[in-house]
Amino acid sequence: MPSPCSTPSGFHPIWADADPDDITFADSHAAHGNLRAWPQLTAHTRTALARTGRPRVDQELLRWAFSRLV
Repeated sequence: MPSPCSTPSGFHPIWADADPDDITFADSHAAHGNLRAWPQLTAHTRTALARTGRPRVDQELLRWAFSRLV
């Protein structure tokens, strides 16, 4: 069962319709169950959505967002 920090669907609208597997992927590769990591990941993910025109988060888009994290 995922931790509450790994289920940010209420944190920002982009996560509301994200596949639960993609949220788990994001948590395991970038957020690591840390709620403080989600705002930066969300910002980069929003940028990726805007640049690509994709309607929702997917793993390819998340990989791009991960590459922007410091």
